[in-house]
Amino acid sequence: MLSTMCSQPKNPSPVAISPSSRPVVRVVAPLFLPKTLDYLWAGEREPEVGALVQIEIGNKSYHGMVAQIVQRSSYDKLKLAHDIGLPVLPEQVAGFYRWVARYALSAPGDPLRAGLVSAKVPDRPDPAKELIFTGKQPARLTAQRVQVLEVLKQDIKRTWQVGELAVAADVSDAVVRSLVKVDMLAWQEAPYRQPQPNFQPVALAKAQTEAVEVINEAVAAEKFEPILLDGVMGSGKTEVYFENIQRILENGDGQVLVLVPEIALTAQWLTRFKERFGFEPVVWHAHISDKKRRENWWRVQEGSASVIVGARSSLFLPFKNLKYVVVDEEHDGSYKQEEMFRYHGRDMAIMLAKHWACPVVLASATPSLETWQNHLENKYKYLQLPSRFGGAMLPEVKLVDLCENGPEKADMWLSPVLIDEISEAIKRGEQSLLFLNRRGVAPLLICRTCGHRHDCPRCDASLVVHGSSHNGKLTCHHCGYNEPYPTECAKCESDKLHTFGPGTRKVMAEVQRLFPEARIAIADSDAISTPAQMDQFVKDVEEGLVDIIVGTQMVAKGHHFPQLTVVGVLDADMGLAHGDLRASERTFQLLMQVAGRAGRATKPGTVYLQTYDTQNPLMKSLKELDRDAFYEIELKSRTYWKEPPFRRYIGLILSAKSERAVLTSAQKLAQTFPKNEGFELLGPAPAPLSRLKDHFRYRLLVKSNKPAQGIVQKWLAETPIYKQVRLEIDVDPQRFS
Repeated sequence: MLSTMCSQPKNPSPVAISPSSRPVVRVVAPLFLPKTLDYLWAGEREPEVGALVQIEIGNKSYHGMVAQIVQRSSYDKLKLAHDIGLPVLPEQVAGFYRWVARYALSAPGDPLRAGLVSAKVPDRPDPAKELIFTGKQPARLTAQRVQVLEVLKQDIKRTWQVGELAVAADVSDAVVRSLVKVDMLAWQEAPYRQPQPNFQPVALAKAQTEAVEVINEAVAAEKFEPILLDGVMGSGKTEVYFENIQRILENGDGQVLVLVPEIALTAQWLTRFKERFGFEPVVWHAHISDKKRRENWWRVQEGSASVIVGARSSLFLPFKNLKYVVVDEEHDGSYKQEEMFRYHGRDMAIMLAKHWACPVVLASATPSLETWQNHLENKYKYLQLPSRFGGAMLPEVKLVDLCENGPEKADMWLSPVLIDEISEAIKRGEQSLLFLNRRGVAPLLICRTCGHRHDCPRCDASLVVHGSSHNGKLTCHHCGYNEPYPTECAKCESDKLHTFGPGTRKVMAEVQRLFPEARIAIADSDAISTPAQMDQFVKDVEEGLVDIIVGTQMVAKGHHFPQLTVVGVLDADMGLAHGDLRASERTFQLLMQVAGRAGRATKPGTVYLQTYDTQNPLMKSLKELDRDAFYEIELKSRTYWKEPPFRRYIGLILSAKSERAVLTSAQKLAQTFPKNEGFELLGPAPAPLSRLKDHFRYRLLVKSNKPAQGIVQKWLAETPIYKQVRLEIDVDPQRFS
């Protein structure tokens, strides 16, 4: 099998089909192609659906999956599909790929592409190696070599890694490596050793124990069951599903998938996991090395990976025996894949569990309205953790009316109330978090003389200011375009340029002026872009090396900082200005998550929401931490306007460099939309972001009472549009940009 994977068989020119020769297989290719491709089977075993094969498309080689075996092809000549010798993908995996492609109206090969590495099964990683004591002693024994020898004699049959032997003997790695050259140590292939969990007992509250038992029963029954684990911030939801994982590990049979919304959360999660179980799970996300990606893919495929934690793309891994799925922070918008292959990780996780006939736990303190409505309709089992773990109290939330108690100066963003509270927290040796979900210095640069706004030349968006006027730049957060900070207005040549609105860097500068002795850390995607950087930030906060955090939503979720007692939300109204149906829901969830960072240990916490609209029902619900009241109001609004979760949406985004081509194509689609009862088409209309990367964009929206994929697919197939127009389909859209 290894030789098959490493040596690429040459696929000859297409050959004529002989009735008595090879079977014909229809193959899903890991490319953006509208249909499967026919090939002749080239393998010693009989072809099966789910078999992975090597195929040639054009002059390039890929790995595809057999989707169907047919008697004949409509093509006269076919290329060969070479069997690469791997076990056939379980029907649960192959069936999940097919279902996702149908539901998302994507190319058939998109799910497979997400489950491979660079459109191929990755090369099997080189076997791990370890050192063994040969029993020989070198002719020259230095003092350091003697130290190594003494360690080796304690257990002459033990195997070692270079680093651990060097530490044990208190010598350098170079000393250890030198002993290989003199035959005192020898390399040997290390057999794979299944991690041996070292379970650390945890005392659970009554509600946690009850939830654990309900989920364990569902796992043991091997049946599909969606379960909402609803727990207030800090209630110990993670410990509940950790207990379920422990039961599966004790039984030694099956795999667990835990989805987390952002990879920035995995560092602290992995630390908790290792402390609890004594080993590290397999990790899958965009930032792992190529070597680790290959190693982890094979461990999942072979079944030796018992616990996998990852981003939404981990849904498409080739699992061997999946027993349990967890979606942590299930409400989080990061689960939505917004690029060409559009899908929602939470919804796909539910269907993955259904294909494997196993339970899926959706954990959140602020569930999505779709999940909440499914609970209200008794479609999901409901488990609740009503109080914080270990006796910690929920924070007190206070509204700061910016109309009456706003900042002292026009270009300041902290109210006097918040400044006083931060000052008191520093005196007590406690920490504060200032939350603003906008990185950079400011969102706008405007000329005071003529009012000219500096916009992106490629997008319908303003350039965001980063840095100062001396060494800064203007950047588009949509396409990446940037230019130097201008010295004068591009329209009237005035030098009276002014930044409007706050960004994390401007707030940090204000905090430095107000608290010159404080230790300040900034947490946004400009400062923290890798898991390692997030890990260091978390350690600094946990070790008390930070007094004030200025951060975006990356610090709003999942982190546990015991000394954090003051949280200030600088612009609580910001999320309400977006004008789409989920603006209020997202704002409420995010601000609740931010509030949840305060007072998570024994010290009480206080959250200050700076707002210009204290009478807004959302703000009142936040003040009382009354989530259910807000959800009731929001669901009534969605019912009245017939919006999700009470109706289904499919969005179509058309784009091209020619606005006329886009508009003409969109109008043609609108004219041919089928007149079916229960289905409605809105548009075409310019997208809110009407130009992106020099492409004009128009939107259509299909609204229906039931799934509309079949109708949409037929409609699009029968309505040709200009070739230069790109069409993207977004089933269950979350945003309307």
